[in-house]
Amino acid sequence: MSLKEWLERNNLTHAEFAAMCGCTRAAVSRWVSGSRAPSPKWLKVIERKTKGQVRASGVISSEREMAFLQIYRKGYTVSAAAKKLRIHRNTLSRYFSGQSYTPSDIVSKIYKLAGLE
Repeated sequence: MSLKEWLERNNLTHAEFAAMCGCTRAAVSRWVSGSRAPSPKWLKVIERKTKGQVRASGVISSEREMAFLQIYRKGYTVSAAAKKLRIHRNTLSRYFSGQSYTPSDIVSKIYKLAGLE
């Protein structure tokens, strides 16, 4: 179930859910709209506060965000993943944040490390 659906079913506003989680209303609004994915820390909070009804797939909207989550779940920091991929840390950070174009060969390496390929 998506976070948006869960909020609607439970008749909660973004501000009310933010208060439950200890984050800002703006953060919840960004997660619901899909303009920003929550960090792994916040994914755990969302899952806990929704009693498991909303999981990562309910708030992560792109393959890029899923790759980040999978790499994080494997225990890699951005720096460690970049080192394993033999790319610069900033290249990986920019890819995950969507800030710049990333060559397809690097994207393939990222997805392979994430287990998405």
